[in-house]
Amino acid sequence: MLIRELIVRHVGPQGSVHARGVQVDWTQLPARVPAHQDGNGSGAPVDGDLLIISAPVGAGLREHLDLDLAVGVTVMLLLEVELAELPVGRVLAATAVAKLQVVEACAVSDTSVATVAVVATRTDEVVAPAPYLAHDLEPGSTQGPAVLRRLLGEHALEGLVQRARERAILAQAGDVEARFESVSAELRQQQDVQAEYGVLIGEHKAMTLDLALARAERDAERKRMRALRSSNTYKVASRLARVSGVARRLVRRSGNGGKQG
Repeated sequence: MLIRELIVRHVGPQGSVHARGVQVDWTQLPARVPAHQDGNGSGAPVDGDLLIISAPVGAGLREHLDLDLAVGVTVMLLLEVELAELPVGRVLAATAVAKLQVVEACAVSDTSVATVAVVATRTDEVVAPAPYLAHDLEPGSTQGPAVLRRLLGEHALEGLVQRARERAILAQAGDVEARFESVSAELRQQQDVQAEYGVLIGEHKAMTLDLALARAERDAERKRMRALRSSNTYKVASRLARVSGVARRLVRRSGNGGKQG
């Protein structure tokens, strides 16, 4: 939401806007709304006025809130913090001291950094039971209006912050799910590679066995050939073959000589 929208919504019909510690673009406001920057002699806010304060979210938050605000003054706290990290307990403790009742809270969209606007009204007109959340209340604020202010403030802020936290958790869950899918895909790829590797290992073992059998058959064949060549039968056959070759050459020569004569 825009700061201008919040101003128009919460300033009274005859009220003025006071800015403290924050520079407001007054040109964005309706001309009918009187504007006062950091005091400039305008006096304290009165019933119907809106006081805009830029405050830290640390321990010094309550020091930025006036304890003597007039009933009917509305305060807009601009807190530079991510919505999901808004310190609800600390904000409510600070507003309780100033007798402020939280009436609205939202993330501001027209700032350069993450900012949460907490709008609270100074009022004394509430009575209610003790709050349901276990936040420590200020001393002396355990009954009456302070308790209802705390209860309603918790409802406004916790609901806002809870939705932001849920969105953050869902975003984180989406990132985890995406990473899980990526890791699962990598694992499946590794499993496929391992399966292929197992097939290759099996083929390699089979080929190694076939090679060993082939080498054994080769060695046995060589052994048989050596035994055959060293046998008397082979030697006699070799001599006969050589003699037969010599005889054939002699016959061919004799035939050739007869033809010439």
